[in-house]
Amino acid sequence: MTKIRLGIVGVGGMGSSHARNVLAGKVARMELTAVCDIDPKRMEPYPAEVQRFDRSEDLIRSGLVDAVLVATPHYDHTTIGIDMLEN
Repeated sequence: MTKIRLGIVGVGGMGSSHARNVLAGKVARMELTAVCDIDPKRMEPYPAEVQRFDRSEDLIRSGLVDAVLVATPHYDHTTIGIDMLEN
């Protein structure tokens, strides 16, 4: 069975909660392959196999993800969402 490779942009409150659920296997057929945050300390808890990015553009273009979850402040959603759809 194929797994969806997920990237999460913004691993503060909500993003880290979603990431924990995926890492715990609570989302069928999904694996966390990348995270992105402007604060490098927020990405430290993730396993070494999860790639880290400090720019959403780099995560989106990395080829490591099939889907992206945006968990940034709401004012960034539009810009990141448009970039995701265009790529």
